[in-house]
Amino acid sequence: MEGTLVQSAIAPTAYRSSSTRSRVRTRATMLRSTPTRTLILGGFQGLRQTNFLDTRSVIKRDFGSIVASQISRPRGSGSRMVVRAMFERFTEKAIKVIMLAQEEARRLGHNFVGTEQILLGLIGEGTGIAAKVLKSMGISLKDARVEVEKIIGRGSGFVAVEIPFTPRAKRVLELSLEEARQLGIKTI
Repeated sequence: MEGTLVQSAIAPTAYRSSSTRSRVRTRATMLRSTPTRTLILGGFQGLRQTNFLDTRSVIKRDFGSIVASQISRPRGSGSRMVVRAMFERFTEKAIKVIMLAQEEARRLGHNFVGTEQILLGLIGEGTGIAAKVLKSMGISLKDARVEVEKIIGRGSGFVAVEIPFTPRAKRVLELSLEEARQLGIKTI
């Protein structure tokens, strides 16, 4: 489907039971990505692990086991400290852009922040160089929202409290860090 990243779907599949009875059962399973290593981006490792939106989809596990693995995943105050440390070098304007990008993701019903939402955050912030350049080119937030929605569509509407970044968005953040280093600037 044009303009859609990946759609979750329940697809019936057949699998052979591991018990001594060798009968074949049919079970609905969810489309999920093949196991991949988490992207480690200089200064941005740990933002989130890859998920089914990041790689091509294959039928892997049933819905119940996916939910169980997500619930049992250890979380604690340490994971929040990693994120806080990563954004230490961001100025207030840059943090505002990220917050606006998260708001745009929620508005579109997406459970991820992608490069498209970061672009909308840059335009929405309004006072930065990127916003001024885009405005001089005749690009408004309203028009950009319409175009982004045409490209990536609306999400399911279920949005988590903590919205992770896509690998491309993490790459953009990594490149902004690298660009700042090359310019001899300590903040982004």
